[in-house]
Amino acid sequence: MKIKSFNLFSLITLLTLFFSNHESWGQTILKQARNDCAKPIGRIVEAGKGRLICQNEKITLENESLFICYSDPKMLKLQPGVYIINSMCKGTQASRKCTLLTPDVCPNRKGPNRRENAPNIIQPYGKMLINRRPLISWTAVPGATSYIVEVSGGGVKWQKQVVGTTLSYPQDQQELSYGSANKIIVIANKGDTPIIDANLVVHLLPEQSSQQISQAAETIQSLGLSADETAYIDLDAIYMSQRLLNDTIKALETRVVAGSFNPSLYRILGDRYVEAWMPQEAKTAYTKALQLARFQKKPNEVELVQQRLSALAQSQLPTRTNPAQ
Repeated sequence: MKIKSFNLFSLITLLTLFFSNHESWGQTILKQARNDCAKPIGRIVEAGKGRLICQNEKITLENESLFICYSDPKMLKLQPGVYIINSMCKGTQASRKCTLLTPDVCPNRKGPNRRENAPNIIQPYGKMLINRRPLISWTAVPGATSYIVEVSGGGVKWQKQVVGTTLSYPQDQQELSYGSANKIIVIANKGDTPIIDANLVVHLLPEQSSQQISQAAETIQSLGLSADETAYIDLDAIYMSQRLLNDTIKALETRVVAGSFNPSLYRILGDRYVEAWMPQEAKTAYTKALQLARFQKKPNEVELVQQRLSALAQSQLPTRTNPAQ
């Protein structure tokens, strides 16, 4: 997506809406005066208000409360009392992911002779979904006059011919099935002749898991927290616990469209673009984050973004790849 240019005068009027955040690569860390929290693993919702909860934290509740664990995600009703968080919710385990900065951990499923100029399927981002009617988009193929999109799996099978490079999931077709694996094929045509194709396999989470995630996301969004904080802390943690790259990117992009001036949000969006193998979009997001962090005088944020821009510039990008996300 296109990120708007930096507007100094608009920013001045909104600076007071945002607070300082400090996060590690691809993982959120929030420090607040009332709740000094590193790598939050969930939220306690009490009397309609929520606060972040740290790993190893011991909490005392005076009222019945709801605890939202990011890593499952699950929601627990807690009665008044004393609780040790580790007994209820575990933090997510860090692991090396297949990204454009770590191609050495990616399976080379296509082999060294993958065809050039094949359409690169952009959306859905990643391979895990809860949206049963995802948007499908891809890069243009030189010389192509039309494209055929085929979707199959889990009892679903349909195809549609389009001229552009984006297809909204057809309303007259059966939606993807929960817990199914589905293949998306994009075939580029020149006239009536197919010239090249590409495919992507996506997996729908089981229905119960999808409902738990949706319920947790809706509960967080109902708390009236900062929309930016909700997107890049809570929703990102909930979605990424299940590798739902498509959903977290959509949530972050929604805040960009709304005019966010939060540098941490743009940095996290850049991290997710890196995981989606979108280097130009990642660079744009990081550059915006750097501009905002410098203007807001957040040296820790500036350092984090500069590290990412440097790594992105130094990365040796493959010409084409179809990574496991």
